[in-house]
Order: sequence, then C-alpha cells, then structure tokens
Amino acid sequence: MHHFFYILIISLFFSSCKTNKQKEMVAPHSTEYALDYEGLYKGTFPCADCSGIQVSLLLTKNNTFRYETTYLGKGHYIEKGNYSVKEKILTLKEGNRSIYFLIGKNRLSFLGEDLKAATGQFASYYELKKQQEFNFIGAYETFNESKGGYTNTLSIQPKGKNFDVQFSASKVNGFKNCNFKGIAHKKNDTLWVNIAHKSDNEAIQMYIAPSHDNLGVEVFTSDFEKRFTMMFYCRGGSSIAGNYMKNTITNNSIGVFNNQTTISKVLHQLPLAQIQKKEGYGEFKDAIYDDYEISRHYGEPLFTITPKDTGNVHQKINRVLVLSPFFKTEKGITKHATYGAIKKAYTIDKMEPTKTHIVLIVDEINASFSILKSELNKGWWDDTTNTIDSSKIPLDAKIDDFVLWWNK
Repeated sequence: MHHFFYILIISLFFSSCKTNKQKEMVAPHSTEYALDYEGLYKGTFPCADCSGIQVSLLLTKNNTFRYETTYLGKGHYIEKGNYSVKEKILTLKEGNRSIYFLIGKNRLSFLGEDLKAATGQFASYYELKKQQEFNFIGAYETFNESKGGYTNTLSIQPKGKNFDVQFSASKVNGFKNCNFKGIAHKKNDTLWVNIAHKSDNEAIQMYIAPSHDNLGVEVFTSDFEKRFTMMFYCRGGSSIAGNYMKNTITNNSIGVFNNQTTISKVLHQLPLAQIQKKEGYGEFKDAIYDDYEISRHYGEPLFTITPKDTGNVHQKINRVLVLSPFFKTEKGITKHATYGAIKKAYTIDKMEPTKTHIVLIVDEINASFSILKSELNKGWWDDTTNTIDSSKIPLDAKIDDFVLWWNK
C-alpha cells in the first residue's frame, strides 16, 4: 500500500495543478447515510505512470477492510487491516500510514493527508462507488473483436436457489476446445463452483465474480495454486479462467444494460475512466444530444448511449449506437453484418432514405441499420412507387451504423 499511497499523492498533485482555485475543505454531508457505509466500493483512479489504478475496497461490519489495487499493465496488490470512522471521515490504517476517504451517499471520496479532496478536472475520478447486487444470469464471452477469433463462452442460468454454469469455447480441429458444466451457489455476490474432477481428493472452488467495471465477470480459483485445474476441461493448454463480458443484444437490452437503465445508474455502475461524454448531433442544426461513449478499461469503444433530452442524467437510455462487433443479437447479427445477413435473420419492416444512407428498420429487435448509398446499385430508388427497390441492394452491402431504439 506504500507504493499505492505514493502514486495517489503524485496524481493528486498533478490534478490540483489543473485549476487556479485553492483547495477547499470538503462540504459537509448528511449523517443520514453516513452510518450505512459497510459494503464493497470500486473505482479507477488516475495514475502518474500507468493507464489507471483499479481500486476495490471492502468494508466489513467488524471494522476490517480489504483493499485491492491493480495498476493496469503492471501489478496487483492486496492489503488488509482495520478502519475507523469519525465525523464521516473513513481512515484505513496500514502500519504507520493512513489513507482517508469522505463518506458520501453510496460513494467514498479520496482525501489527501490534509483531509482535503482533490480539485481540478480529475477530481471526480478520485471516488469509489458502492456496489449494487450483480445480475449474473445471461450469456458471456471473452472479449475478441476479430471475426472468427478464438473465444470462451459462459452461460449462467438460474436453477432453484443455485445456478447452472456452462463453459465452452471456439472449436479447434472440429472439437470444442473447452467444456465444463457445474452448479454454482451464491455467497457475498460471488458464485462458487466445485471444479474438482474424479482424481481429486478434495473440492476445488472456482469463483465467478463481477468484473471491476461490472460489464461482466472474472473467473479464477480461490486458491492460486489450484489454477491449473481450470485447464483440465480444455484442450491445447487453454483454460476456462479469464474475464468474460455480457454481449447479447435483445429488443430491450445490450450487455448488462436495458431499456430501464438510467444514465445516472450507468455513471454509478462504471468507472468514470470508461465513460466519455460527447456532444452528439442529429440531422437538423438544432438537434444536439448528450452522448456517453462506453469503453473497456483498455480503451476499446463498446457502444454509445443517449437519453432523449440533454442535461438530465435521471432519464432512461433512449438510443444505443453499437460500436463494437463483440456485441451480437441472438441470431448472430453484429455491426459488421451485411444486408444479406440481416435479411436472412429478420423481417425488415421498413426502408427509408436519408441524405447519405438508406435505413433498414427491424421492429423485432427495435433496431435500425444504415447502409451508405454508395454501396447500392443504380436505380435503387423507384420513382414510380417512391420507395427503395430492395433488389438493388447488394447482399454483401456492409452496415455503416447499428442503432437500438428504446423508450421512444
């Protein structure tokens, strides 16, 4: 934790240099929520010599803590100790050093040794957010944007009070490279599965826990020395261990988000380092939107979410622009699909021209697909019927944009 504390002090120094304002004492907070601080908190802090510090802090009711820090691309550290709370100031004790946080509503704000909060453009990044219960049910894959690239898949489905867990992988030489089925039980928002095989004399516990950004799960063994057991169910040195993301698109969801998700929930659920707010524009001059681009922790863009109106984070998601081919519908359609693939998978309910594209409307999944007019054959517009002649759309015409429409 000494190294972590040093990095934070350096990061806070550079952050405070971004503003001409003097540091001010943190504003007082209501004691109404200060008493309910136990739980798991996560966040990604800026780092002076790496791409970010993933921080996870568990506060227990018996005043102990577990502090995990992952320097992206570098190292991973775990510290344990005791904590105390006085006047909404949380103090983590590690040897002769202390780390301080201000307890807020479902969040902790990092404080310097002078008990003052960070200021400047990165101030909001020095927060840990209290975690909500994770919904494990669904389909997951290891992240790979390459068409036909090797991936592991994971399915989690309810079975009474427990869960059916099934791992598989891309085929190698005609055979599935990984294959495991088991029953998981849930404890402390983590799924536990016994992966011991017949030759083992004792249970070997594998955990499935929410990933740091809550976009999926991470899979590993609780005992590091038992990690090779996860290779037993795969061929060629592969393993079922790894990070998996939910990547299914339905008529009302993409990955872990759905049409009832508000922008404020997204901002709370994800580290701010993985959200970039941009100004979006429509076809008309005065059509301006709040676009929130969501990316992985290493920067790969995933999708952009947009509410109906600007300046209100309590709205539900209205539009999703799919940016990564990693996300796919239950019929296998991605942003890299062709007109022929969409036509084969779904009924195209409507076709409309815009200034530069034609737009295909698929009501079954509340989606629209745009194709550049330059991809079309001559005579694509029928002047007699004032409609698009679908026979003039090449089957291999590529999709330019894949958009989901919710809460219209």
